[in-house]
Amino acid sequence: MEQQSSGPNPLCEVGKTHSRDRHRMRPLDGYPGVWVCTKHDLFATVVEKETAESIDRGDAFPMHDGSEGVASRHGDERPNGIVIYYRAAGS
Repeated sequence: MEQQSSGPNPLCEVGKTHSRDRHRMRPLDGYPGVWVCTKHDLFATVVEKETAESIDRGDAFPMHDGSEGVASRHGDERPNGIVIYYRAAGS
């Protein structure tokens, strides 16, 4: 299922808590609906609201490339759902 995104690129999760490091993530080439922050090895995508409500920080979350990932936190609400931040397991 190709995920759709709308609105501006999301702020990096780190920037949400550290105002001096406020920056936006960039679209990840080859993965529509996925954003990346190469500075913090962090990814984001939009998931349905019901899915987001069932995911807590530290839960397993599949990476866009099929590898194992870990959910970080929820982001902004979008028309198609909620932004969820995640990173590779072990990062």
